[in-house]
Amino acid sequence: MNIVDIIGKIIPVLLAGLFFGAGLPALYALGMRMLAGTTEYTADGRLVEIEGPSALAKAVGYIIFAIIFVVIIIGILWIAKDFILHITGFNLFGLAGK
Repeated sequence: MNIVDIIGKIIPVLLAGLFFGAGLPALYALGMRMLAGTTEYTADGRLVEIEGPSALAKAVGYIIFAIIFVVIIIGILWIAKDFILHITGFNLFGLAGK
Protein backbone atom coordinates (compact mmCIF):
# COMPACT_ATOMS: atom_id res chain seq x y z
CA MET A 1 0.00 0.00 0.00
CA ASN A 2 1.24 3.42 -0.87
CA ILE A 3 0.40 6.69 0.81
CA VAL A 4 -2.24 7.64 -1.78
CA ASP A 5 -4.22 4.44 -1.07
CA ILE A 6 -4.01 5.05 2.66
CA ILE A 7 -5.20 8.66 2.34
CA GLY A 8 -7.98 7.52 0.00
CA LYS A 9 -9.23 5.16 2.70
CA ILE A 10 -8.81 7.63 5.56
CA ILE A 11 -10.82 10.46 3.99
CA PRO A 12 -14.25 8.67 4.00
CA VAL A 13 -13.71 7.57 7.59
CA LEU A 14 -12.75 11.11 8.58
CA LEU A 15 -15.81 12.59 6.87
CA ALA A 16 -18.13 10.03 8.48
CA GLY A 17 -16.56 10.75 11.87
CA LEU A 18 -17.04 14.48 11.42
CA PHE A 19 -20.65 14.05 10.31
CA PHE A 20 -21.70 11.59 12.99
CA GLY A 21 -19.33 12.81 15.68
CA ALA A 22 -19.79 16.55 15.35
CA GLY A 23 -22.39 16.98 12.64
CA LEU A 24 -25.41 15.54 14.41
CA PRO A 25 -24.84 17.49 17.64
CA ALA A 26 -24.33 20.63 15.55
CA LEU A 27 -27.59 19.93 13.71
CA TYR A 28 -29.32 19.39 17.05
CA ALA A 29 -28.02 22.74 18.31
CA LEU A 30 -29.18 24.42 15.12
CA GLY A 31 -32.62 22.83 15.47
CA MET A 32 -32.88 24.01 19.06
CA ARG A 33 -31.86 27.51 18.01
CA MET A 34 -34.51 27.54 15.28
CA LEU A 35 -37.20 26.61 17.82
CA ALA A 36 -36.04 29.17 20.38
CA GLY A 37 -37.67 32.55 20.40
CA THR A 38 -36.13 35.88 21.21
CA THR A 39 -35.32 36.13 24.92
CA GLU A 40 -34.10 38.84 27.19
CA TYR A 41 -32.94 39.12 30.79
CA THR A 42 -34.92 41.46 33.00
CA ALA A 43 -33.37 43.73 35.60
CA ASP A 44 -34.03 41.19 38.35
CA GLY A 45 -32.23 38.44 36.38
CA ARG A 46 -35.23 36.53 35.03
CA LEU A 47 -35.17 35.25 31.48
CA VAL A 48 -38.33 36.17 29.58
CA GLU A 49 -39.37 35.28 26.06
CA ILE A 50 -40.04 38.41 24.05
CA GLU A 51 -41.12 36.79 20.82
CA GLY A 52 -41.65 33.18 19.76
CA PRO A 53 -40.02 31.65 16.71
CA SER A 54 -41.45 32.41 13.29
CA ALA A 55 -43.37 29.78 11.34
CA LEU A 56 -40.45 29.34 8.95
CA ALA A 57 -37.98 28.88 11.81
CA LYS A 58 -40.28 26.28 13.39
CA ALA A 59 -40.57 24.41 10.09
CA VAL A 60 -36.79 24.41 9.62
CA GLY A 61 -36.31 23.23 13.21
CA TYR A 62 -38.76 20.36 12.78
CA ILE A 63 -37.14 19.35 9.48
CA ILE A 64 -33.72 19.30 11.15
CA PHE A 65 -35.06 17.09 13.96
CA ALA A 66 -36.67 14.78 11.39
CA ILE A 67 -33.31 14.42 9.62
CA ILE A 68 -31.61 13.60 12.93
CA PHE A 69 -34.31 11.02 13.72
CA VAL A 70 -33.92 9.33 10.31
CA VAL A 71 -30.12 9.21 10.63
CA ILE A 72 -30.39 7.63 14.09
CA ILE A 73 -32.88 5.00 12.84
CA ILE A 74 -30.65 4.19 9.84
CA GLY A 75 -27.66 3.88 12.18
CA ILE A 76 -29.52 1.46 14.46
CA LEU A 77 -30.67 -0.60 11.48
CA TRP A 78 -27.13 -0.62 10.09
CA ILE A 79 -25.77 -1.96 13.36
CA ALA A 80 -28.52 -4.59 13.55
CA LYS A 81 -28.44 -5.67 9.89
CA ASP A 82 -26.93 -9.13 10.63
CA PHE A 83 -29.43 -9.73 13.43
CA ILE A 84 -32.31 -8.70 11.17
CA LEU A 85 -31.06 -11.11 8.49
CA HIS A 86 -30.81 -13.92 11.03
CA ILE A 87 -34.29 -13.36 12.51
CA THR A 88 -36.31 -12.35 9.44
CA GLY A 89 -34.26 -13.49 6.46
CA PHE A 90 -34.44 -9.93 5.06
CA ASN A 91 -31.06 -8.67 3.87
CA LEU A 92 -31.30 -5.02 4.88
CA PHE A 93 -28.99 -2.73 2.86
CA GLY A 94 -27.89 -5.82 0.87
CA LEU A 95 -24.73 -6.09 2.98
CA ALA A 96 -25.57 -8.44 5.85
CA GLY A 97 -23.42 -11.51 6.30
CA LYS A 98 -20.42 -10.06 4.41
